[in-house]
Amino acid sequence: MRRLLLSITPAAMVLMVLLPAAPAQAKPESHCVITVTGQKPSGEFTTTPAACYPTASEAMASVGIAADTEQAALAAQSAGTLSVTSDFVIGVHFDGLNWTGSTMTVVGSNCAGGWLNVSDAWNNRIRSTQNGCYRIRHFDGYNLTRSFEATFSPGANLTFMDRNTSSIQYLS
Repeated sequence: MRRLLLSITPAAMVLMVLLPAAPAQAKPESHCVITVTGQKPSGEFTTTPAACYPTASEAMASVGIAADTEQAALAAQSAGTLSVTSDFVIGVHFDGLNWTGSTMTVVGSNCAGGWLNVSDAWNNRIRSTQNGCYRIRHFDGYNLTRSFEATFSPGANLTFMDRNTSSIQYLS
């Protein structure tokens, strides 16, 4: 019996090498929107829970913005052609470089230094940011602690904070 097992083992190993691995399933994109509802004395934003959609246009429509993408909403906002009441896109955060992939869009009413801790779903996930506010700081720790990297309008890929953001601050 031992001899039979030894003769099967090399054949099984050859099959494992020759058979292709199962393809990795691509995770579908999601486009989430968080709306600022207020601000604590510490400056931390209070927000709605994230509402996520399969497309960017559905995400923007959920907050009353008629745009196919978050980038289009920001471009219209900058050009003054977006009908905005009190809230506007203060930042769009992407899980891909060069403003690609899934998004977390933050809609608020000012860029005066308010901040938020990212959700568990977005912790250490952000790779690039498109700015609605002139300057957005990405902090390594919760509650604006530890190292930070700033992006300036119109936004950028993160370098040393790539996939290291736990809290974000929105500034003029």
